[in-house]
This record gives sequence, C-alpha cells and structure tokens, in this order.
Amino acid sequence: MKTRRLLWSVLLGLLLAGFVRQAAAQELPKQWSVGQEGVTPKDLTVTTPPPAPAELSIQEAVATALRYNVGFRQTINSLLTSNLGWWVAKQRWDLTLFGAVERTVNDATANSAAAGAALSYAALTGADFSVTAELDQLDSEETAQTVAVTVRRPLLGGSGRASDAYEQLRRARTGYRSALLSFFVQEQGLVEQVIGAYFGAVEQQQLVDIQDASVRRAEASVEDARLRLEGGLIAEIDLTRAQLRLTQDQSAAVLRRQSMPDAMDRLMRVLGLQVGGMPKLVTTVSYQPKPLDLEAEVAQALGRRPELRLSDLTIENRLAALRISRSRALPSLDIFGGWRDTRNTDSGPNWNVGLELSVPVASRVLRAAVQEAQWGLLLTRQLREDLKQDITAEVRSQVRAAEAARSNVEIASQGVELAKLSVHFAQRLLEEGLRTNRDLLDAQDDLTRSEVSLAQSKISYYLSTVRLRRAVGLDVAQDLPTERAGEAPAPQGQPAPAPAPSPPGTTPEAPKP
Repeated sequence: MKTRRLLWSVLLGLLLAGFVRQAAAQELPKQWSVGQEGVTPKDLTVTTPPPAPAELSIQEAVATALRYNVGFRQTINSLLTSNLGWWVAKQRWDLTLFGAVERTVNDATANSAAAGAALSYAALTGADFSVTAELDQLDSEETAQTVAVTVRRPLLGGSGRASDAYEQLRRARTGYRSALLSFFVQEQGLVEQVIGAYFGAVEQQQLVDIQDASVRRAEASVEDARLRLEGGLIAEIDLTRAQLRLTQDQSAAVLRRQSMPDAMDRLMRVLGLQVGGMPKLVTTVSYQPKPLDLEAEVAQALGRRPELRLSDLTIENRLAALRISRSRALPSLDIFGGWRDTRNTDSGPNWNVGLELSVPVASRVLRAAVQEAQWGLLLTRQLREDLKQDITAEVRSQVRAAEAARSNVEIASQGVELAKLSVHFAQRLLEEGLRTNRDLLDAQDDLTRSEVSLAQSKISYYLSTVRLRRAVGLDVAQDLPTERAGEAPAPQGQPAPAPAPSPPGTTPEAPKP
C-alpha cells in the first residue's frame, strides 16, 4: 500500500511540475524595446501629403520623413505585426464557451440542449491542462452536470525547450527581435536617404549662387571691355571674347536653376510632402575633419552592426530546429491523468492516471531531419563569419572614402585661393596693358570651377562621414549638423547645441541583445 501511494505521489508530482512557469521565455530584455515606444498604429493613418513649410532644417526633415514617408510605413507595419504576434504568443490559456440545441424526430420526438465552457492551458514545458464544465439535458428536470479535468505531460520527446508551446513562444519572440533590428536598419536607410536628398538640394543652391556670381563677373568684364574699346585701349575681339564668355556663363546658370527644383522635388518625395514646395533649407555643413582609426572603426562595427545580430537570431532558430528534430527522434513518454464527475447520474466521480510510451523504430525521416538541421546550423554559422568579412571590407572602404573626401576638400580649398590670386594678377596685368582680357576670363573661369569643386567636396565629405557612421552601426540621426546658413560654426572644443528630440519611432541606438 505504501509503495502504491508513493508511486501515485511521484506521478502527480511530475504532472504538477510540468506547469512551473518559465519566465525567461516569457519576457523580452528591456534593451530590445528601447526607442520603439513611439511606434503606434496611428502612424499608419492615411494622410494627405502636407505642404512644405517656409523653412526646413535637417532635423525637421528627418522627423518629417519618418512620419510621412510612405515606404517607411511598411517597416512600421512589420514591427507592429510582429509585436502583436509576440503579445498573442504569450497567452498560454484558452477559454471557449459552447452550446447546442437538437430536435430528434422519430417514433418518440425529443428535444435536447446543452451548454458549457472549456478552459485549457499549455505550459512551456509541454504539459497540457484542460477543464470542461457541461450542462446537459437543459430542457428537462434531470439536468446533468459534468466536470472533467485532464492533464498530460511529456517526459522525453517534445518536453521542455523542445515542446510546441515553448517553440511557438520562442519563435514569436525571435521574430519580434528581428523586427526591431530590421526597423533600425530600414530607419537608418531612410535617414541616410533624407540627408543625401537634403544636402543634395543645398549643394544645388550653392552651385546656383556660385554660377550667379560667375555671371556677375562676366557682366563686369563685358562692361570693362566695352569701356576700354571706346577708349581705344583694346581690340574689338576682346569685347567679343568677353561677350562670348558671358553667354556661356548665362547658359550654365540656366542649367543650374533647372537642377535646383529637380533636387527639391526629390527631397519632397523622400519626405512625403507635396511636390512643388520650395522651403528655405536653413542647415548647412561646415568642414570639421576628424581623425579616423581604421582598426577602431572596424572593431566598433563588428560589435554594433544590426546585421550581425540578425545573423545571431538566425543561428538561434537553427539551434531550435536541431533541438526539436533531436527531441522528435527520442521515444515519446507521456504521463497523463484525469478526473470526471457527473451529477444526477448513478455513476460517481472517477479518476485515472497512467503512462503512454511510443518508440520510433528505424525512422529515416527523423534521422534525416536531424542531419539537415545540423547542416543548416553549420552553414548559418559560416555565413555569419562571411558577413563579418563583408562588414570589415565595407568599413575599410568607407574610411578610405572619407579620407579621400577630406583630401579633396583641402585640395579644393587651395585651388580656390590660387584661383583668386590668378584673377588678381590677371586683372593687374590687364590694367597695365601687359595682357589681353583672355587671361582674366580664363582666371575667372578657373575660379568658378574651383568654387564649385570646393562646395561639392565639402558636401561629399560630410556624406562620406554619414555613410561611415552607418557602416559602423551608429545612429546617423543622432549626429546631424546644427549650423544654420549665414552663421559661423561653433569653435573647436566648444560643445555643439543639443540635437532635436527624436521623432516617434526613431532609435537612439541599435538594440543590443
């Protein structure tokens, strides 16, 4: 008798132990949700593209794109959907209400009605628990009341981390983590696109200003040549040469003015604003070169890039697939039990407990599944190593590009200074009658080209640093320039103004696992 009681106690203990809550699989680490609290279903509301404001800074441009860019809404939808799936997967219980009415017509017509409820719970250990309460024969005075309880827990195959319930929750959690990382990747892509479009328009405006200055210089040269021709100091060909150069500069100015609206329209499309707006772009970039440490940048990228974390989640999925395939190849040993009681009947309550064993024998399918999972895991790990090499090559390339852009700025700056000297010397020689205006016109043309090259080089250098920050895995939205057009840049060593608050849905840093 004592041995039997001990056996039943052990079996019941195993059943109850199967419902111990595994909190680690239920929760998501806090760092995975940093910065995503602002993403809500309201961000998917259909809106008409708003008109462009009178002035637009780069911070405002980024915030506007994250709010109105239509392509980015797909990323928001994916994040919200995966979050919803994670929320659903954490529900371990299910409640169902049921009812039925039946009329039977034969020699003795009869009616029957029944109603009840069923509550089930699936534990992360693989254990299942259900309670059913049913009222039968509701249309008669002999209503039957039935309560049934069933419990089942796997002990070998399909138990613990290899159970369907645990895998469902783990997959939903991994999917949400992947969505967070993908959100950050897509967000950074959009921010980089906005920065490129914004300063592309700024560059076009600077080129228009430079070309207008070149036209004014050409007009002054024409007027000076006309006066000299009237005074008999130069030949008529000198006036014609100056007029020809003026027409060339005017034609180039027309092309520059045409490119400016095109660049602004591209910016409006990226931001999700009405095409045709011409806001004043108030943010500019100043040339403030920073030293770069190639090895440090590579090391930082290998520790921060979200693509590597996505690869880690893929490896986690492969490990889960291997764990489940191995579990399915094990014998299935389930312990089960139940209790049932029906009132208003002659039978009393009854209960049962037992073991159920199932052993797969010579199953090639199960063995092949284990091998495929092992091969898939090896391949995924190899792909991660290859991804590290791709990231290393990308960062090295971006560092070299940034250094080349910095050199181009320095060369272009020297070119502008030399071109100004050349214009000065050519003007002096022309005034002294030692040279014709050909030298002055050529010097002015060289100055225009040098100024264009310097403006483009400064924008190119800043964009190269943006691409480098993204290649390293930093949030490019957190290091935007704050200089406004017409304002002097902050002195070296003096802290820059605090950046504008991040708009809803932005991420200060890539989530860390």
